[in-house]
Amino acid sequence: MTESVVRENQLIKRTLDDLPQPKGWPLLGNFLQLQSKNLHQVLEQWCLEYGDTYKIDIAGLLFVVIADPVVVKDILRRRPKSFNRTASLERVFKELGIHGVLSANGESWKRQRRLIMPAFSKKSLASFFPLLEQTTERLRLRLVKKRGQDTLAIHDDLRRFTVDITTSLVFGHDTRLLEHDGDGLQKHLEVIFPQLNSRTRMPFPYWQYIKFKKDRKLDQALIEVEKYALKIVEQTRDELQFNPQLADAPETILQAMVAASDDDNRLTNEELFANILTLLLAGEDTTSNLIAWMLYFISQRPDIQCKINEEAEQIRLKHKGQINVQGLDELTYLEAVARETLRLKSTAPMISAETADQVTLLDGTELPAGTGLFLMTRLGGLNKEHFKDAEQFRPERWQEEAVAALRPE
Repeated sequence: MTESVVRENQLIKRTLDDLPQPKGWPLLGNFLQLQSKNLHQVLEQWCLEYGDTYKIDIAGLLFVVIADPVVVKDILRRRPKSFNRTASLERVFKELGIHGVLSANGESWKRQRRLIMPAFSKKSLASFFPLLEQTTERLRLRLVKKRGQDTLAIHDDLRRFTVDITTSLVFGHDTRLLEHDGDGLQKHLEVIFPQLNSRTRMPFPYWQYIKFKKDRKLDQALIEVEKYALKIVEQTRDELQFNPQLADAPETILQAMVAASDDDNRLTNEELFANILTLLLAGEDTTSNLIAWMLYFISQRPDIQCKINEEAEQIRLKHKGQINVQGLDELTYLEAVARETLRLKSTAPMISAETADQVTLLDGTELPAGTGLFLMTRLGGLNKEHFKDAEQFRPERWQEEAVAALRPE
Protein backbone atom coordinates (compact mmCIF):
# COMPACT_ATOMS: atom_id res chain seq x y z
CA MET A 1 0.00 0.00 0.00
CA THR A 2 1.08 3.54 -0.63
CA GLU A 3 1.21 6.09 2.19
CA SER A 4 -2.10 7.49 0.99
CA VAL A 5 -3.52 7.75 -2.49
CA VAL A 6 -5.24 10.92 -1.29
CA ARG A 7 -1.95 12.77 -1.03
CA GLU A 8 -0.67 11.36 -4.32
CA ASN A 9 -3.76 11.73 -6.50
CA GLN A 10 -5.74 14.68 -5.18
CA LEU A 11 -6.35 16.12 -8.66
CA ILE A 12 -7.04 12.83 -10.48
CA LYS A 13 -10.72 12.20 -11.11
CA ARG A 14 -12.06 8.76 -12.02
CA THR A 15 -15.44 7.04 -12.21
CA LEU A 16 -16.70 3.58 -11.35
CA ASP A 17 -15.91 2.46 -14.90
CA ASP A 18 -12.25 3.44 -14.46
CA LEU A 19 -11.63 1.28 -11.40
CA PRO A 20 -9.70 -2.00 -11.77
CA GLN A 21 -11.49 -5.27 -11.07
CA PRO A 22 -10.37 -8.88 -10.41
CA LYS A 23 -11.20 -11.23 -13.24
CA GLY A 24 -14.43 -13.13 -12.65
CA TRP A 25 -16.96 -15.42 -14.34
CA PRO A 26 -19.69 -14.51 -16.86
CA LEU A 27 -22.90 -13.44 -15.08
CA LEU A 28 -21.56 -14.45 -11.65
CA GLY A 29 -18.64 -12.02 -11.70
CA ASN A 30 -16.54 -12.50 -8.55
CA PHE A 31 -19.35 -14.22 -6.61
CA LEU A 32 -17.73 -17.68 -6.47
CA GLN A 33 -14.37 -16.23 -5.40
CA LEU A 34 -16.00 -14.56 -2.41
CA GLN A 35 -17.80 -17.58 -0.92
CA SER A 36 -15.36 -17.82 1.94
CA LYS A 37 -15.53 -17.34 5.71
CA ASN A 38 -12.38 -15.27 5.28
CA LEU A 39 -13.93 -12.76 2.88
CA HIS A 40 -11.92 -9.87 4.31
CA GLN A 41 -8.65 -11.71 3.63
CA VAL A 42 -9.62 -12.24 -0.01
CA LEU A 43 -10.41 -8.55 -0.38
CA GLU A 44 -7.18 -7.56 1.43
CA GLN A 45 -5.13 -9.70 -0.95
CA TRP A 46 -6.81 -8.06 -3.93
CA CYS A 47 -5.92 -4.66 -2.43
CA LEU A 48 -2.27 -5.62 -2.79
CA GLU A 49 -2.88 -6.53 -6.45
CA TYR A 50 -5.33 -3.84 -7.59
CA GLY A 51 -4.64 -0.91 -5.27
CA ASP A 52 -6.44 0.92 -2.48
CA THR A 53 -9.65 1.42 -4.49
CA TYR A 54 -11.06 -1.20 -6.85
CA LYS A 55 -14.42 -2.74 -7.73
CA ILE A 56 -15.86 -6.24 -7.56
CA ASP A 57 -18.87 -7.78 -9.29
CA ILE A 58 -21.18 -9.99 -7.21
CA ALA A 59 -23.65 -11.57 -9.63
CA GLY A 60 -24.17 -8.30 -11.49
CA LEU A 61 -24.01 -5.99 -8.48
CA LEU A 62 -20.97 -3.72 -8.37
CA PHE A 63 -19.23 -2.91 -5.09
CA VAL A 64 -16.22 -0.70 -4.43
CA VAL A 65 -13.49 -1.86 -2.05
CA ILE A 66 -11.56 0.92 -0.25
CA ALA A 67 -8.43 0.37 1.84
CA ASP A 68 -6.82 3.80 2.15
CA PRO A 69 -7.23 4.71 5.86
CA VAL A 70 -7.64 8.43 5.09
CA VAL A 71 -10.52 7.75 2.68
CA VAL A 72 -12.11 5.19 5.02
CA LYS A 73 -11.96 7.63 7.95
CA ASP A 74 -13.58 10.37 5.85
CA ILE A 75 -16.42 8.04 4.80
CA LEU A 76 -17.13 7.02 8.40
CA ARG A 77 -17.17 10.67 9.45
CA ARG A 78 -19.69 11.51 6.74
CA ARG A 79 -22.23 8.93 7.86
CA PRO A 80 -25.23 9.12 7.79
CA LYS A 81 -25.53 12.24 5.59
CA SER A 82 -23.47 11.05 2.61
CA PHE A 83 -23.10 7.33 3.37
CA ASN A 84 -25.60 4.82 4.75
CA ARG A 85 -25.66 1.25 5.86
CA THR A 86 -26.24 -1.00 2.87
CA ALA A 87 -29.72 -1.52 1.46
CA SER A 88 -29.29 -5.31 1.77
CA LEU A 89 -28.54 -5.03 5.51
CA GLU A 90 -31.55 -2.77 6.06
CA ARG A 91 -33.81 -5.02 3.97
CA VAL A 92 -32.84 -8.25 5.74
CA PHE A 93 -33.21 -6.78 9.23
CA LYS A 94 -36.58 -5.18 8.34
CA GLU A 95 -37.88 -8.49 6.95
CA LEU A 96 -37.01 -10.22 10.19
CA GLY A 97 -38.52 -7.52 12.38
CA ILE A 98 -35.27 -6.49 14.03
CA HIS A 99 -34.74 -3.08 12.47
CA GLY A 100 -32.66 -1.40 15.19
CA VAL A 101 -29.86 1.15 15.29
CA LEU A 102 -27.43 -1.27 13.60
CA SER A 103 -29.46 -1.39 10.38
CA ALA A 104 -31.41 1.88 10.44
CA ASN A 105 -30.63 4.89 8.26
CA GLY A 106 -31.58 8.56 8.23
CA GLU A 107 -34.07 9.92 10.76
CA SER A 108 -34.84 6.46 12.15
CA TRP A 109 -31.15 5.98 13.00
CA LYS A 110 -30.86 9.45 14.56
CA ARG A 111 -33.92 8.94 16.74
CA GLN A 112 -32.97 5.48 17.98
CA ARG A 113 -29.36 6.46 18.57
CA ARG A 114 -30.44 9.49 20.62
CA LEU A 115 -32.60 7.31 22.87
CA ILE A 116 -30.07 4.47 23.19
CA MET A 117 -26.83 6.35 23.84
CA PRO A 118 -27.65 7.29 27.48
CA ALA A 119 -27.41 3.57 28.26
CA PHE A 120 -23.70 3.80 27.46
CA SER A 121 -22.89 6.88 29.52
CA LYS A 122 -20.00 6.60 31.98
CA LYS A 123 -22.49 6.74 34.85
CA SER A 124 -24.51 3.82 33.48
CA LEU A 125 -21.45 1.73 32.69
CA ALA A 126 -20.09 2.27 36.21
CA SER A 127 -23.20 0.65 37.66
CA PHE A 128 -22.50 -2.49 35.59
CA PHE A 129 -19.01 -2.96 37.05
CA PRO A 130 -19.98 -5.46 39.82
CA LEU A 131 -21.52 -7.77 37.22
CA LEU A 132 -18.33 -7.62 35.13
CA GLU A 133 -16.31 -8.54 38.22
CA GLN A 134 -18.52 -11.50 39.08
CA THR A 135 -18.46 -12.94 35.57
CA THR A 136 -14.70 -12.44 35.26
CA GLU A 137 -14.23 -14.38 38.49
CA ARG A 138 -16.25 -17.24 36.97
CA LEU A 139 -13.91 -17.24 33.96
CA ARG A 140 -10.87 -17.29 36.25
CA LEU A 141 -12.22 -20.29 38.17
CA ARG A 142 -13.01 -22.12 34.93
CA LEU A 143 -9.45 -21.59 33.68
CA VAL A 144 -7.92 -22.60 37.03
CA LYS A 145 -9.70 -25.97 36.76
CA LYS A 146 -8.04 -26.48 33.38
CA ARG A 147 -4.55 -25.75 34.67
CA GLY A 148 -2.06 -28.38 33.58
CA GLN A 149 -3.79 -29.26 30.29
CA ASP A 150 -1.48 -29.46 27.28
CA THR A 151 -3.85 -27.44 25.11
CA LEU A 152 -6.63 -25.04 26.03
CA ALA A 153 -9.62 -24.16 23.82
CA ILE A 154 -9.45 -20.59 25.06
CA HIS A 155 -11.69 -19.14 22.37
CA ASP A 156 -14.61 -21.30 23.49
CA ASP A 157 -14.08 -20.19 27.10
CA LEU A 158 -13.96 -16.54 26.03
CA ARG A 159 -17.08 -16.89 23.88
CA ARG A 160 -18.93 -18.26 26.92
CA PHE A 161 -17.54 -15.37 28.98
CA THR A 162 -18.71 -12.69 26.55
CA VAL A 163 -22.15 -14.27 26.08
CA ASP A 164 -22.63 -14.46 29.87
CA ILE A 165 -21.66 -10.80 30.22
CA THR A 166 -23.62 -9.53 27.23
CA THR A 167 -26.92 -11.26 28.03
CA SER A 168 -26.66 -10.23 31.69
CA LEU A 169 -25.79 -6.63 30.87
CA VAL A 170 -28.39 -6.22 28.15
CA PHE A 171 -31.48 -7.53 29.96
CA GLY A 172 -30.45 -9.40 33.08
CA HIS A 173 -30.51 -12.95 31.66
CA ASP A 174 -27.61 -14.99 33.03
CA THR A 175 -26.86 -17.80 30.58
CA ARG A 176 -24.11 -19.14 32.91
CA LEU A 177 -22.36 -20.80 29.97
CA LEU A 178 -19.11 -20.66 31.96
CA GLU A 179 -20.61 -23.22 34.33
CA HIS A 180 -22.64 -25.47 32.02
CA ASP A 181 -23.38 -26.05 28.34
CA GLY A 182 -27.13 -25.67 28.02
CA ASP A 183 -29.14 -22.45 27.63
CA GLY A 184 -32.25 -22.10 25.50
CA LEU A 185 -31.66 -18.44 24.65
CA GLN A 186 -28.09 -19.03 23.51
CA LYS A 187 -29.14 -21.96 21.32
CA HIS A 188 -31.61 -19.70 19.52
CA LEU A 189 -28.97 -16.98 19.09
CA GLU A 190 -26.60 -19.54 17.55
CA VAL A 191 -29.24 -20.09 14.86
CA ILE A 192 -29.98 -16.40 14.29
CA PHE A 193 -26.55 -14.78 14.01
CA PRO A 194 -24.98 -16.93 11.24
CA GLN A 195 -28.16 -16.67 9.19
CA LEU A 196 -28.23 -12.87 9.45
CA ASN A 197 -24.64 -12.70 8.23
CA SER A 198 -25.34 -15.11 5.37
CA ARG A 199 -28.47 -13.30 4.16
CA THR A 200 -26.84 -9.86 4.04
CA ARG A 201 -24.25 -11.30 1.63
CA MET A 202 -26.75 -12.99 -0.69
CA PRO A 203 -27.27 -11.19 -4.04
CA PHE A 204 -30.76 -12.72 -4.37
CA PRO A 205 -33.33 -13.08 -1.52
CA TYR A 206 -34.29 -16.69 -2.27
CA TRP A 207 -36.05 -17.07 1.12
CA GLN A 208 -38.85 -14.80 -0.08
CA TYR A 209 -39.84 -17.52 -2.56
CA ILE A 210 -38.73 -20.80 -1.01
CA LYS A 211 -37.63 -21.65 2.53
CA PHE A 212 -35.20 -24.39 3.38
CA LYS A 213 -34.86 -26.08 6.76
CA LYS A 214 -32.34 -23.48 7.98
CA ASP A 215 -34.75 -20.65 7.08
CA ARG A 216 -37.60 -22.26 9.01
CA LYS A 217 -35.28 -22.74 11.99
CA LEU A 218 -34.38 -19.04 11.79
CA ASP A 219 -38.06 -18.01 11.79
CA GLN A 220 -38.80 -20.19 14.81
CA ALA A 221 -35.71 -19.00 16.71
CA LEU A 222 -36.71 -15.36 16.17
CA ILE A 223 -40.24 -16.06 17.42
CA GLU A 224 -38.88 -17.63 20.62
CA VAL A 225 -36.31 -14.91 21.28
CA GLU A 226 -38.82 -12.12 20.59
CA LYS A 227 -41.37 -13.74 22.91
CA TYR A 228 -38.77 -13.91 25.67
CA ALA A 229 -37.38 -10.41 25.05
CA LEU A 230 -40.78 -8.69 25.01
CA LYS A 231 -41.65 -10.38 28.29
CA ILE A 232 -38.43 -8.95 29.77
CA VAL A 233 -39.26 -5.50 28.31
CA GLU A 234 -42.64 -5.45 30.09
CA GLN A 235 -41.00 -6.59 33.34
CA THR A 236 -38.43 -3.81 32.97
CA ARG A 237 -41.10 -1.15 32.51
CA ASP A 238 -42.84 -2.44 35.66
CA GLU A 239 -39.54 -2.44 37.62
CA LEU A 240 -38.83 1.18 36.70
CA GLN A 241 -42.34 2.24 37.63
CA PHE A 242 -42.11 0.45 40.98
CA ASN A 243 -38.51 1.53 41.67
CA PRO A 244 -37.75 4.90 39.96
CA GLN A 245 -34.24 4.95 41.50
CA LEU A 246 -33.21 2.39 38.88
CA ALA A 247 -33.35 5.17 36.28
CA ASP A 248 -30.33 6.81 37.95
CA ALA A 249 -28.44 3.55 38.63
CA PRO A 250 -29.67 1.00 36.06
CA GLU A 251 -28.72 -2.64 36.55
CA THR A 252 -29.08 -3.52 32.86
CA ILE A 253 -28.72 -1.74 29.53
CA LEU A 254 -32.41 -2.39 28.85
CA GLN A 255 -33.33 -0.50 32.04
CA ALA A 256 -31.14 2.40 30.89
CA MET A 257 -32.76 2.44 27.42
CA VAL A 258 -36.29 2.38 28.82
CA ALA A 259 -35.43 5.04 31.41
CA ALA A 260 -34.07 7.33 28.67
CA SER A 261 -37.47 7.29 26.93
CA ASP A 262 -40.53 9.29 27.85
CA ASP A 263 -44.19 8.97 26.94
CA ASP A 264 -43.92 11.39 24.01
CA ASN A 265 -40.72 10.03 22.51
CA ARG A 266 -39.94 6.51 23.55
CA LEU A 267 -38.68 3.34 21.95
CA THR A 268 -41.49 0.92 21.11
CA ASN A 269 -41.31 -2.66 22.38
CA GLU A 270 -40.41 -3.75 18.84
CA GLU A 271 -37.56 -1.21 18.67
CA LEU A 272 -36.31 -2.33 22.08
CA PHE A 273 -36.32 -5.95 20.90
CA ALA A 274 -34.44 -5.00 17.73
CA ASN A 275 -31.77 -3.18 19.69
CA ILE A 276 -31.48 -5.94 22.29
CA LEU A 277 -30.68 -8.37 19.49
CA THR A 278 -28.31 -5.82 17.94
CA LEU A 279 -26.32 -5.56 21.18
CA LEU A 280 -26.14 -9.33 21.54
CA LEU A 281 -24.98 -9.61 17.94
CA ALA A 282 -22.36 -6.88 18.29
CA GLY A 283 -20.92 -8.10 21.57
CA GLU A 284 -20.34 -11.82 21.13
CA ASP A 285 -17.55 -12.43 18.61
CA THR A 286 -15.81 -9.06 18.71
CA THR A 287 -14.92 -9.14 22.40
CA SER A 288 -13.97 -12.82 22.55
CA ASN A 289 -11.82 -12.49 19.42
CA LEU A 290 -9.99 -9.45 20.80
CA ILE A 291 -9.18 -11.13 24.13
CA ALA A 292 -8.17 -14.37 22.41
CA TRP A 293 -5.68 -12.58 20.15
CA MET A 294 -4.37 -10.55 23.08
CA LEU A 295 -3.66 -13.75 24.99
CA TYR A 296 -2.01 -15.26 21.92
CA PHE A 297 0.36 -12.33 21.51
CA ILE A 298 1.29 -11.93 25.18
CA SER A 299 1.75 -15.70 25.60
CA GLN A 300 4.86 -15.27 23.42
CA ARG A 301 6.10 -12.27 25.39
CA PRO A 302 6.79 -12.89 29.11
CA ASP A 303 8.13 -9.34 29.38
CA ILE A 304 4.74 -7.92 28.37
CA GLN A 305 2.99 -10.23 30.84
CA CYS A 306 5.21 -8.84 33.62
CA LYS A 307 4.42 -5.23 32.67
CA ILE A 308 0.68 -5.91 32.68
CA ASN A 309 0.87 -7.58 36.10
CA GLU A 310 3.05 -4.82 37.56
CA GLU A 311 0.69 -2.09 36.35
CA ALA A 312 -2.39 -3.90 37.69
CA GLU A 313 -0.73 -4.51 41.07
CA GLN A 314 0.28 -0.85 41.42
CA ILE A 315 -3.26 0.33 40.69
CA ARG A 316 -4.77 -2.31 42.96
CA LEU A 317 -2.60 -1.14 45.87
CA LYS A 318 -3.44 2.49 45.09
CA HIS A 319 -7.17 1.68 45.39
CA LYS A 320 -7.00 -0.22 48.70
CA GLY A 321 -6.43 -3.65 47.26
CA GLN A 322 -9.08 -3.53 44.54
CA ILE A 323 -9.47 -2.70 40.87
CA ASN A 324 -12.49 -0.39 40.65
CA VAL A 325 -14.10 1.64 37.88
CA GLN A 326 -11.73 4.56 38.44
CA GLY A 327 -8.75 2.22 38.31
CA LEU A 328 -9.71 0.95 34.86
CA ASP A 329 -8.83 4.33 33.34
CA GLU A 330 -5.34 4.00 34.82
CA LEU A 331 -4.53 0.70 33.09
CA THR A 332 -2.75 2.56 30.28
CA TYR A 333 -0.29 -0.19 29.37
CA LEU A 334 -3.06 -2.80 29.17
CA GLU A 335 -4.96 -0.42 26.89
CA ALA A 336 -1.85 -0.13 24.71
CA VAL A 337 -1.76 -3.95 24.50
CA ALA A 338 -5.41 -3.95 23.36
CA ARG A 339 -4.74 -1.23 20.76
CA GLU A 340 -1.75 -3.09 19.36
CA THR A 341 -3.83 -6.27 19.15
CA LEU A 342 -6.54 -4.40 17.23
CA ARG A 343 -3.92 -2.97 14.87
CA LEU A 344 -2.77 -6.45 13.89
CA LYS A 345 -6.05 -8.35 14.27
CA SER A 346 -8.98 -5.98 13.85
CA THR A 347 -12.27 -7.26 15.26
CA ALA A 348 -14.03 -5.46 12.39
CA PRO A 349 -11.59 -5.81 9.46
CA MET A 350 -14.33 -4.92 6.99
CA ILE A 351 -17.26 -2.48 7.24
CA SER A 352 -20.02 -2.27 4.65
CA ALA A 353 -21.61 1.02 3.57
CA GLU A 354 -23.48 2.59 0.68
CA THR A 355 -23.45 6.01 -0.95
CA ALA A 356 -26.58 8.00 -0.07
CA ASP A 357 -26.04 10.40 -2.98
CA GLN A 358 -23.58 10.94 -5.79
CA VAL A 359 -20.27 11.52 -4.04
CA THR A 360 -16.60 12.11 -4.74
CA LEU A 361 -14.20 10.29 -2.46
CA LEU A 362 -11.08 12.01 -1.14
CA ASP A 363 -8.98 10.06 -3.65
CA GLY A 364 -10.95 11.57 -6.55
CA THR A 365 -13.22 8.58 -7.24
CA GLU A 366 -16.72 9.67 -8.31
CA LEU A 367 -19.47 7.24 -7.34
CA PRO A 368 -23.21 7.28 -8.09
CA ALA A 369 -25.87 7.06 -5.38
CA GLY A 370 -26.54 3.53 -4.13
CA THR A 371 -23.00 2.21 -4.70
CA GLY A 372 -22.13 -0.52 -2.21
CA LEU A 373 -18.81 -0.18 -0.39
CA PHE A 374 -16.49 -2.49 1.53
CA LEU A 375 -14.22 -0.49 3.83
CA MET A 376 -11.05 -2.37 4.79
CA THR A 377 -9.88 -1.22 8.23
CA ARG A 378 -6.84 -3.44 8.88
CA LEU A 379 -4.39 -2.71 6.08
CA GLY A 380 -3.64 0.82 7.26
CA GLY A 381 -2.32 -0.59 10.53
CA LEU A 382 0.05 -2.90 8.64
CA ASN A 383 1.50 -0.10 6.53
CA LYS A 384 5.26 0.05 7.14
CA GLU A 385 5.32 3.73 6.18
CA HIS A 386 3.04 4.48 9.14
CA PHE A 387 4.31 1.90 11.63
CA LYS A 388 7.93 0.98 12.15
CA ASP A 389 8.31 -2.81 12.41
CA ALA A 390 4.65 -3.05 11.43
CA GLU A 391 4.57 -6.85 11.70
CA GLN A 392 5.92 -6.82 15.25
CA PHE A 393 3.74 -6.76 18.38
CA ARG A 394 4.92 -3.65 20.23
CA PRO A 395 2.35 -2.14 22.63
CA GLU A 396 4.77 0.63 23.55
CA ARG A 397 4.01 2.37 20.26
CA TRP A 398 0.57 3.30 21.70
CA GLN A 399 1.82 4.85 24.91
CA GLU A 400 1.37 8.57 25.27
CA GLU A 401 4.95 9.64 24.55
CA ALA A 402 5.18 7.50 21.39
CA VAL A 403 1.82 8.72 20.06
CA ALA A 404 2.76 12.35 20.76
CA ALA A 405 5.97 11.93 18.78
CA LEU A 406 3.97 10.83 15.72
CA ARG A 407 1.69 13.85 15.72
CA PRO A 408 2.54 16.58 13.18
CA GLU A 409 4.11 19.78 14.50
